[in-house]
Amino acid sequence: MEENLTLPKVDLDNNTSSSLPVYYIILASLIGFVAVFGNGVVIYLISTRRRLHVETNYFVVSLAFADLLVGLFLPTFIIACDFWSDCDITTYFMFFNLFTLISIANLFAMTVDRYISILYPLRYQSYATSRRLFGTILVSWIIPAYLSFSPLFWTLASSETVKNTGKKVHALIVITAFEVIPTVVMPAMYIQIFVTARRHARQVATHQTQLDLNSQVNNRDNTQQATADADKRASHTSQQSKGKRKTADSSSVIVLGAVIGLFVVCWSFDTVISLCSKLELCVISDGLFRVSDLMIFVNSAINPIVYAFLKKDIKRELSFICCRTVAMNEK
Repeated sequence: MEENLTLPKVDLDNNTSSSLPVYYIILASLIGFVAVFGNGVVIYLISTRRRLHVETNYFVVSLAFADLLVGLFLPTFIIACDFWSDCDITTYFMFFNLFTLISIANLFAMTVDRYISILYPLRYQSYATSRRLFGTILVSWIIPAYLSFSPLFWTLASSETVKNTGKKVHALIVITAFEVIPTVVMPAMYIQIFVTARRHARQVATHQTQLDLNSQVNNRDNTQQATADADKRASHTSQQSKGKRKTADSSSVIVLGAVIGLFVVCWSFDTVISLCSKLELCVISDGLFRVSDLMIFVNSAINPIVYAFLKKDIKRELSFICCRTVAMNEK
């Protein structure tokens, strides 16, 4: 999240700007289109399919909307500034932070939600009301918005020292809170989620094995046949319910792991070069910052692909739509 090296340099004497590389314009446009289309489909599916109106998908649709904004505006701003010499870099930087920080905050909120639901399921049942979930999502939009537009406060200062100090402190806070901490904390949380989910799965399997053995013993006793049948039906119903929850949890855990892994891959490079630049440990070329921007855009574009292939409820709805479209075309 660097402020001064992504946009093309402006020659104030000749009022001309250096052009972005053609490869960058093509890739940024393509990635932006994929991000807008893919996240738009996810938002449409969750909004229009009642079967997808579950707590986990509240965070998914919020993250998808944030990623859609990243794909729609950020590549457009960068390319537009390449052809418009009067582009305000401060305004661009604020909106760059706004959309990317909202995306990160929503992913972090989704991770915390899954962490509580898997590790503390009883507490989660009393906590996860619709009002609290929507409140959490709202906070994940408000805090990034405040941090993104806070530079407006010190731009009014007359002292250049105050302005430069404010910019540096703000950049370090943003990089630490929204890049370094999530990159370290979210994988650590996911490891605990994965280990706990595996342990729960083994416990469910052991419990089912015991129920099957009990059912076999009861079936041998003719005098208790009716009771055994009733117990079998009850255990079957209970196991079906647990199986559905297990499937839903497994799907959520797999999707969350993929999304967090991609976030770490796509954002680690930006984190390193931003810290290196802000702490004045090294000099970063414009080309490296452009690569960093492309990786950030890819992160917003690839999440819908993860949902389509790994999230079972969204995959099922997409398959249904595709099959119905093919059937209608064959008529």
